[in-house]
Amino acid sequence: MVKPVVEAAEAEPVAVAQSEERSILVAKELKFVKSLAGNDPKLRRKVLKNLKIWLNTRSRSSFAFTDADFLRLWKGLFYCMWMSDKPLIQENLADEIASLVQCFEDLSIALQYFGAFLETMSIEWFGIDNWRIDKFMMLVRRCTRQMLIALHEAEWPKQHVETLMKYVDRFLLNSEKCPFGLTKHFGDLLLEELAKVSEGDIDADIVHTIVETYAIRLLSTNDMRLIKHITSSVFHSLLYQSELGQDYQEKFDLWKKTNFVTGNIDSVDYEVNCEYEDEEEGGELDQEGDSDEEGREDRVFDPRAGQVDVVINELHFDPLRIVEVFEANRFKPFVTNKGRKQMKMLVKQYKKFATGVFPLGIQTVDSIDNKDYKVDIEEQIEELENFERELVGEKPGKKKKKKVDIPEETTQTDATETDFAQKATKKPKKKKPTKNDVKQQKLMLLKAKRETKLEALKEKKLIKSKNTLAKETNAQNPSSSSKSTVKAVSETKFASAASTNGTFKIADEWSEPLKDGETEQFIPSRKTKLKQIKQQLAEEEDAKLVRNPFATPKNNAKALKRTAETPQTDGAVGVAAKKKRVKIALNKNVSQDLKEHINQVLSSPQVPYDSSKKPSKGALKPNLMPSPINPFYRKKIGLKLNDTL
Repeated sequence: MVKPVVEAAEAEPVAVAQSEERSILVAKELKFVKSLAGNDPKLRRKVLKNLKIWLNTRSRSSFAFTDADFLRLWKGLFYCMWMSDKPLIQENLADEIASLVQCFEDLSIALQYFGAFLETMSIEWFGIDNWRIDKFMMLVRRCTRQMLIALHEAEWPKQHVETLMKYVDRFLLNSEKCPFGLTKHFGDLLLEELAKVSEGDIDADIVHTIVETYAIRLLSTNDMRLIKHITSSVFHSLLYQSELGQDYQEKFDLWKKTNFVTGNIDSVDYEVNCEYEDEEEGGELDQEGDSDEEGREDRVFDPRAGQVDVVINELHFDPLRIVEVFEANRFKPFVTNKGRKQMKMLVKQYKKFATGVFPLGIQTVDSIDNKDYKVDIEEQIEELENFERELVGEKPGKKKKKKVDIPEETTQTDATETDFAQKATKKPKKKKPTKNDVKQQKLMLLKAKRETKLEALKEKKLIKSKNTLAKETNAQNPSSSSKSTVKAVSETKFASAASTNGTFKIADEWSEPLKDGETEQFIPSRKTKLKQIKQQLAEEEDAKLVRNPFATPKNNAKALKRTAETPQTDGAVGVAAKKKRVKIALNKNVSQDLKEHINQVLSSPQVPYDSSKKPSKGALKPNLMPSPINPFYRKKIGLKLNDTL
């Protein structure tokens, strides 16, 4: 019973010591983070050098790194990159931060460090502005390159490659955690950096493990942007970087220069001239042998100015094995409809590629044969006309307007016998009227218009006189028949019809004039009767009401009309309505000098505005219920309870 108590007592001080050491390490990490994210560039450079030494010694110690430790360090490194400016300084800093991967002797710790980098970038990527995005894209490329270099130096162990792709799938290919811009950027650079680092010396199995992660993500996602990006940046780029893809690109460039002469890219003859002099070949071979060792030491991974090129080698892969990966995961429950549809297209392309035929790009173009160069213009015009008729349809031809030209008197009187023979065969022409005839025709038209207007005015006057007589008779005999009203209405209709045409024939007994002993009566319409009844009722109600002697009188003035009614004068011809004239009397205008205006203002009893004068009444209303005031505070100030009243 004594032994377990002794062991527990011994374990407690050990745990306390470890926790104290752990807190010291965290404090050291926080010190690094604060100085890395500071404003002083000299201090940042000094701390970055010290960080390399500290990571190297810490990785050999018994205290293992945790994900939280690396996240803290990457927070400081992220803002260290954020604070740097000038392109060359940023590039140098990105290389130094990326080279921290080489501080870890254990590759698993280096992968853990790279996973923390991917996590911090997926968190902070959305907050990077447009002016800093380029340097952080460069940082992602350089850190990925250094991680691939570490794997290449370890000869691509499959376990570590799988852990790398797990981090990529977890932090970059997950659309819920990572922005699409970072996912797209990493997908564009992965195969390119893999070819640069490996120089083509990489097994097909490693390429398949990298591609398999993207294949499963393509099948399981519903995001169409991610599906299209994976197909173009991973699967199609694998096909384009192969030998068949490079041959196709060279053929297409030459085919494009010849303006796509033939219809098919395979039917074009290509002649490649590879002629080198013997001396140049020997010199180049010697230079290549000497520069292999130097190139391995100082390899260039980025193209620069000054004829600094980068060679991207081919990545070998088995297309049928990639097809097997798709077929094995085709019917699993995580597969979506969009992913399955895209997978079928990729399977067809990779199977075609396995047969030795490049499945992508333009293969055929509709070209013009030599026989078709001759063009018949009339046939082309007919085709265009038929095409226009099909689109628009036949439009009805517009009739030409006859031009009325004022004729001139013909002076030619002599005519030969041949002229008479020609005139006999031609149609008879109308004689052209002279200027005097045209003037007379215009005068006749004006006279006819005047006569019709005068007749219309006379008829209107007769109808008005008849209406007045009918109203008088209606007041005397209200119980008369309605025949006379109908007759009067019908007469107005026929009178209006007769006004349009002077010669109107009487075809109805109602249009005949009145005989001896007959009288016309006018019965008012229903609306006028209702108005009269309403007026009578209103008058009766007004008589019953007791009027207020202090009330203002009601203004019963009618609203102004837009058109003023002018009385018509009697007469045989009739006089036009008098127009309203407005006279502006300019002689009544009065001017005023400045002195007179000043004297008038001074002599006025009330000054318009005085800034020094206080208002007689306050704008605010008196507060009947004032806010509660501390009574002791009131004594100090000397306020009263209802001070505002």
